[in-house]
Amino acid sequence: MISDKIIKYLRLARIHSSVLTGLTTCVVAVATGIKLSIYHYIKLFLIGIIFHIFLFVYNEICDISIDKTSDKLKNKPLIDGSVKVFNAKLMVLLSIILTLFLTFVFFLEKSIILIPLILFSILFGGLYDRIGKRFLHSDYLIASSIFFLALYGGFSATYDLNLLAYIICAIAFIQMLAQNIVAGLKDADHDYLAGGISTPIRLGVKIKGKNIQITKKFIAYISVLKIIHIMLILTPFVFKIMPFEIWQFIIIIILVILTVIFMTKVLTLKIFKREKIMRAIGFHEMFSFMIIPFIIFVYIDIAGLLILVFSPIVWLGIFLIFLYGKLMPAI
Repeated sequence: MISDKIIKYLRLARIHSSVLTGLTTCVVAVATGIKLSIYHYIKLFLIGIIFHIFLFVYNEICDISIDKTSDKLKNKPLIDGSVKVFNAKLMVLLSIILTLFLTFVFFLEKSIILIPLILFSILFGGLYDRIGKRFLHSDYLIASSIFFLALYGGFSATYDLNLLAYIICAIAFIQMLAQNIVAGLKDADHDYLAGGISTPIRLGVKIKGKNIQITKKFIAYISVLKIIHIMLILTPFVFKIMPFEIWQFIIIIILVILTVIFMTKVLTLKIFKREKIMRAIGFHEMFSFMIIPFIIFVYIDIAGLLILVFSPIVWLGIFLIFLYGKLMPAI
């Protein structure tokens, strides 16, 4: 059926998680303090979604040989053959072309800077997909990709970015870096068997039977990154870069604590359960993103705050149920 085929392609693109990639461009544009139309944000969101499709479909293509070694991933579209590799490659090519084309159409006057930025995002993202399982600390490639995507959002609004916009870009970088490294734990069982050497494996993480051994080196590395992440979040408040209310700061502290709790849940695991790891890092990512709207609240009203805080949850819930039939599928 056509609907089943569409679902397979949407699963391949991991469209359920694309909302945060799409909103990354938007929140940096907001942080510039420039008053923009809703259409500007819709355009940014669309380009972010298309970039997400490129990033994840290409990743699936590059990881076929590794994913085939895991029984838990046998239902992936490229593994079970429901989507042909040629069609997936066509999706990647069209995503790149469409991203560049829409940049010219939507932001022609600023394309001289936006085109190089999106090309850097594509380059670093593509390199990560291609050599991420073989190259030492390749997580910095994907983090750099998201950093340039975030800059894209800011420069779509103005050539003169303020300090807050750069801080949000830095937060996006460090958040993606830590998130991606920890996410490598969920694939530690089959990455090693297939010859893939991710950061967790390089730092000594091992799967023995049903147990997972997370080394002190790995915990220390993630802890340092998490501390940097928290410091960047607090910087606008400590140095009073923008006006804020005490309630904003309190909510941000609560959200930071929640991210630490979920990160700790992952780092203290003793039994390897891929679904449990994915759930914890998913909550960490969601709560981490929720912090940003409260940082930039001075530039958005209550309606904007509610949209940025709750739209990712609604988007995720709708697409997970549509694509997998439940809110917490084993994917």
